[in-house]
Amino acid sequence: MKQFLLALLFVLSPSLAQAGTLTVTTAGFANTPATAPSGWPSNLKWPGGQTVNGSKTYTISDADYQQMLVWAANANNAQIIAAAGPPTGTPPVYTVTGLNILLSLVQNWVNGMIQAVSVQFTTPAQPPPPITIQ
Repeated sequence: MKQFLLALLFVLSPSLAQAGTLTVTTAGFANTPATAPSGWPSNLKWPGGQTVNGSKTYTISDADYQQMLVWAANANNAQIIAAAGPPTGTPPVYTVTGLNILLSLVQNWVNGMIQAVSVQFTTPAQPPPPITIQ
């Protein structure tokens, strides 16, 4: 039995070891102003006059990436379906790409941050217009 489990691990380990990269890039933003905007936390030094443009690359295992897609597909299902076009088959099934699903996760993150800022800095809170990531 021990040899069987060891053999199974040996066969599965190359596929479990696969990993890819996810790169987050910002571009086109102006440098931060010299003085901090209202609401900046007093215990952090404002990065005045600095660029916010750049890239950060994360290495993510294939298994973790697949779990991210599953979570995003469930969390953003209505948004994904609305962008997918007409369904096919019985029951109705929508065709999407993994990239569409991942971008829905980023879209909701951006919208959530905008909503949080709206609630934090206005009385009463005024929801901002949505940003659409293409």
